Amino acid sequence: MVATDGEGYVAQVMAVLSENLGRTALYWRERPVSAGEFVESVDGATRRLRGLGAGAGSVVGILVAPNSPEMFYVRYAAHRLGAAVCHLRTINPGSSEQPLSVPAQLRILDSTAASVLYTDEENADRARELAALRPGRFALAGSEEAAGFEGEGLDATGTSADGSQEPAAWDPQTLAVIAFTSGSTGLPKGIRQSGRSWQSIVEATTTAVTEPAARMLVTTPLSHTVGPMADAVLVRGGTVHLHEEADAERILRAVAEHRITRTLVATPQLYRLLDHPLIDATDLSSLRQLIYTGCAAAPARIAEAVRVFGPALVQGYGTTESGRITLLNPVEHQEERLRSTVGRPFPEVELTVCDPESGRELPVGATGEVWLRSPHMMDGYWQDPELTAKVLRDGWYRTGDLGQLDAEGYLRLFDRIADVVKTGGVKVYPAAVEREIQTLPGVAHAAVYGVRDADGLERLHAAVVARPGARVEPALVRARVAEALSERHVPEAVVLLDALPLNDSGKPDKPRLRALASTPAAAAT
Repeated sequence: MVATDGEGYVAQVMAVLSENLGRTALYWRERPVSAGEFVESVDGATRRLRGLGAGAGSVVGILVAPNSPEMFYVRYAAHRLGAAVCHLRTINPGSSEQPLSVPAQLRILDSTAASVLYTDEENADRARELAALRPGRFALAGSEEAAGFEGEGLDATGTSADGSQEPAAWDPQTLAVIAFTSGSTGLPKGIRQSGRSWQSIVEATTTAVTEPAARMLVTTPLSHTVGPMADAVLVRGGTVHLHEEADAERILRAVAEHRITRTLVATPQLYRLLDHPLIDATDLSSLRQLIYTGCAAAPARIAEAVRVFGPALVQGYGTTESGRITLLNPVEHQEERLRSTVGRPFPEVELTVCDPESGRELPVGATGEVWLRSPHMMDGYWQDPELTAKVLRDGWYRTGDLGQLDAEGYLRLFDRIADVVKTGGVKVYPAAVEREIQTLPGVAHAAVYGVRDADGLERLHAAVVARPGARVEPALVRARVAEALSERHVPEAVVLLDALPLNDSGKPDKPRLRALASTPAAAAT
């Protein structure tokens, strides 16, 4: 189903759900949620938000359990009314069980001037705490389970200021989502996404949901990449299974028990699936598409994944700012030479590689900054015109990623420009070192990064996660890197971790790793 003039994705989903109110639309905490309950919940949230004045130009903050169905209900209700949403629960798929701090949540509420904060019973105390710190700044709203918020200032009829009880006309140019990411500083950075951007991703994804009775497992935050993908499954009449976090054992059990047909994981989460003891005994035959994204995978680990997941394996490269960019499809995964790439651009994406300094387009095979144009792109950064002007140039988005296009249009990624380490006068691409470390049999995952010493000089460090039951010797890590690359590429410090911290994109959180390097508990080995 493709949107017609004046019809947005919410109207599409609601129409499909209304065709069979008795069927199961969602699973949440093992409980089925019927299409009728879904529709009724969206209608109820719409009434609550309308009664509190939410509408065009306003922002609704959402503070509910991670990947709760209410993340659908409130976003749909807000978009029906022409309002935008922002999420205050988490910005990190690697730690979705942890809410943002009170100061970080207040920064989001203050910067967006949110007029309503919608919460659930589990987060009601935090919502009241935020409201007490900003008296009179925003109204509190919640589901029936979080009763008590709507009593003050709520028009029980759900009638808007102009007397209307109907959803607003869909305007794709209206601000729809302010997506907050951690950014390189660790402070939330807002990304303005219009209805046009969100809708275009839903429509593009809908065309790829071709299996009958699609069943999608969601384990990464609905506030980010997977959100419009889940919308697309609902548009197709499929069912969405919601997990609060990406737990490898739960994922494998859900795939087998519920015959999951598609899911999306961050690359480190793919590694955890591969290393889980249940993987070889799990029936994965229902999977039609397992998308991994967030950071380029090590070719050695992709080879393992091909053996396990076969034709379901898909690698995606994208950013919150630009949506989807490239795809390495299942057939391409069979070719060893292509496993060091992130595939080719989607049909709607125009991609080039430019000199980071001059902006000059570079020839095939040259390494430079990845630039793109796409219908999925953000409108800009929230309240940051300087940064917006820096990354958006004449319709092009500058990703900050270093890459190389070959003659066939395949993109190889090397590193973030900001992550390149200059040590001993030589530029080192951490990703190249990571790939070599991950060829060691006992290594599950690795991250390489620069740490400045007291003299301001950069030193190369590595954080390594061992596979279950394996032991990794730092000396072997250094020896492998020296043999495969050079002495200049050898990390001066190797720290062993149980798991790598991840940022909002599913990439290793290198600012956190740098901070860890300065603590006594993380002494180099």
